[in-house]
Amino acid sequence: MMTKPKINTISDLQQEILRLKNLKKEQELYFNDQYTLLSEKLSKPLHVVERLFSFLPGGAALNANIVGAGEEDWLTRTLRIGLPFLVNRMFFRKAGYFKRFAMGILSSQAAGFLNKERLAQGIDKLTALIRRSKSKKKDRKVRTQREKEYNFGIPPDSETY
Repeated sequence: MMTKPKINTISDLQQEILRLKNLKKEQELYFNDQYTLLSEKLSKPLHVVERLFSFLPGGAALNANIVGAGEEDWLTRTLRIGLPFLVNRMFFRKAGYFKRFAMGILSSQAAGFLNKERLAQGIDKLTALIRRSKSKKKDRKVRTQREKEYNFGIPPDSETY
């Protein structure tokens, strides 16, 4: 456990502030170095995939599709990985390898069409539809209340009775 330094004067306080700022810079440098090391370790499998497909004609385009070097958001990347797994586990349990492979490719391509913007647009359309149906119910309720308020019969104090 660290002991708190005794601060009695303003100069002691300023020295402590400088010490803490230096400590902060040292920690930032350390974490930046650790981040670069980790990112290099994680990118090595991607480099292996790049090397495997580099000898094929059109290998760069294939490599971009496999590695996912495009303008994809987190949702699309997650669905590209998770959707084939989910489809194969849920619907094609007893299917052969060829069917599973084909459905994996098709579902990952379908996941490429879905991104955050398209998902948000779909949710907005759905909420607009729900709000419209609720507002129609409210309009009907208000209309029936107005119809009850309007009585077009004979007024009770008229001369007809």
